[in-house]
Amino acid sequence: MDIGNAKCPECGRAMTPVACECQHCDIKMEGKFSVSILSQLSPDDQALVIAFVHSFGSIKKIQELLDVSYPTARARITDLIKRLDSTMEAPESIESQVLEKLDRGDISFHEAMKDL
Repeated sequence: MDIGNAKCPECGRAMTPVACECQHCDIKMEGKFSVSILSQLSPDDQALVIAFVHSFGSIKKIQELLDVSYPTARARITDLIKRLDSTMEAPESIESQVLEKLDRGDISFHEAMKDL
């Protein structure tokens, strides 16, 4: 499983990795770990990033590497940039998370007030 793309089967949101294990030493670490933005990309998008770096940012070379037209290569890069920008948004505040839970009916008013 590509941990960068793990989604909750219930709500569809990204899941947070919480454990790591060394297969050699049998040492385990637990906690909340972050996942890099690039690892959250699909394999096709990761390949596009690699092609972009390999070609020193030349869309013409990317066009040749991917065997697509120039407008298609440019559109894929533009789409990738938009998705990367959206992953770099500030995380939701605790208050907005609590209010969202209250709105969905996951918690009561009293629980929301306690969490706020």
